[in-house]
Amino acid sequence: MWLVDREQMRNLDQYMIGKVGVDGLALMEVAGVAVARSCNEFARKAGKEGMLQIHVVAGKGHNGADGFVAARYLLAQGHRVLVWLTSEVSQLSEACKVQRQAYLALGGQMAQSKDDLASADLIIDAILGTGSRLPFQESLRPFAKAIKESGCPVIAVDIPSGLDATTGQVDPDVIVAKVTVTLGYAKIGLYQYPGKAFVGNVVLETLSMTDSLAMNHGAYAMVLRDDEWLRMRMHREQNSHKGTFGKAGVVAGSRGMYGAARMALEAAYRAGAGLVEWFCGADTPASFLAALPAEVLVHQYEEDGGEWRDPEISLLLEWAKGLRAVLLGPGMGNGIRRLASHHPDHMLKMAGISLPIVLDADFLHALSLLPDQGSEWFATRKYPTVMTPHPKEFARLLGIETAEIQHHRVHYARTYASRHQVIVVLKGAGTVTALPDGQVYINTSGNHGLATGGSGDVLAGYITGLLAAGYAAKIAAPLGVYLHGKAADLAKDSGISEESFTAGDLLNWLSRAFTPLFPTGN
Repeated sequence: MWLVDREQMRNLDQYMIGKVGVDGLALMEVAGVAVARSCNEFARKAGKEGMLQIHVVAGKGHNGADGFVAARYLLAQGHRVLVWLTSEVSQLSEACKVQRQAYLALGGQMAQSKDDLASADLIIDAILGTGSRLPFQESLRPFAKAIKESGCPVIAVDIPSGLDATTGQVDPDVIVAKVTVTLGYAKIGLYQYPGKAFVGNVVLETLSMTDSLAMNHGAYAMVLRDDEWLRMRMHREQNSHKGTFGKAGVVAGSRGMYGAARMALEAAYRAGAGLVEWFCGADTPASFLAALPAEVLVHQYEEDGGEWRDPEISLLLEWAKGLRAVLLGPGMGNGIRRLASHHPDHMLKMAGISLPIVLDADFLHALSLLPDQGSEWFATRKYPTVMTPHPKEFARLLGIETAEIQHHRVHYARTYASRHQVIVVLKGAGTVTALPDGQVYINTSGNHGLATGGSGDVLAGYITGLLAAGYAAKIAAPLGVYLHGKAADLAKDSGISEESFTAGDLLNWLSRAFTPLFPTGN
């Protein structure tokens, strides 16, 4: 499903009216009907039968006009409707004046000073639309606060008022909706936190706008559903063998952090890699080696206290020739960071691995310690590169504050991916996967059970396994993110509480994540 930002939606509206020739009032009619339909559906699910007291809080622009249309249809259906205006009638847009007059002509009532917003069974928030910017105008705050204080369920028109349609940032008085009826295309801000926490269930009314229209107007962001992944799946022939699905290599773990390697190794197998091999030091404890999944192959090299030196790097480059994809980073520890700090030229040699790689955790930290924060390292790469930072790791690479990253997650991930020609998987709620060509995927699967140690190692290993199995990097990265979250959702649905969820639980559900997505058969 395509998402658009504020400017793209404005341009698309203008195109539909100016070029396609669709009447603007006709678009409002469709939008209003969709809002009225969602009101009735919400009431049905809530067990509220018969006539409802529905209050519409209408702004002065097109969003308010949509609210008047919805009010008119709800009035015709027998509901008791009141409309509150947030501005003087003289300040209304021409479209809003037209829709207000139509509502009044059919017997619609405007709210008076004696009326109480809290008496409503349902409130329609039609104050601000996609084109609005933060913060709220001070004149609107009393209405927003009154809606929140009423305790009534809210249906938002297009976006909850007080939410930025592009970034998902919110005003302190943002409206909390139970349902958001978004018009034309869903907006990026509806799927980015903190905004996503205020939108409730998102209902899309397309207004006859097609996917191709969005693409032709520069849309770059998507959320993906199960049915869309079905068209992207890789077909596995019945006469395949382990070599068909490649060998994944994992360079991870060090003293005190061997668990990171174990998580990544098993996840690579769960993703469908034919073989998985661990590149580890000769002093790796025998007890840990014995605890590895029996399927894991081990390639040991001599080391000196976990240090990375030129000989180890040469061995790594030679070993990688037999792989289809390799993961660098989880739990690699201080050794890789010291290499970056003291021998950046040796660090640069690792960029010469001639196959797709996934970079995570300590390796990303090491890149941030290079004099140019990894720019030359990425420029040297000739094969697909996927990086899976959490916001703090990403902030180190960009040299900015973590809070700044969180406020503009899509922007920074997309810009970095384009500049360095890498795939950025910016982890967190609503994980953003940005491709070098500008395409962005915003993930909708998963839950807060993933906020636990080791879940990132699982994700990095899983994406590496998909690459080894034969998926192109541009599919493996967003697919891995989606299935990783899907596994967490399945674990939750099975009865595992999010509070007690561990990365080990996630591993157990990864194999099930494929099942509803990729059924067997024809």
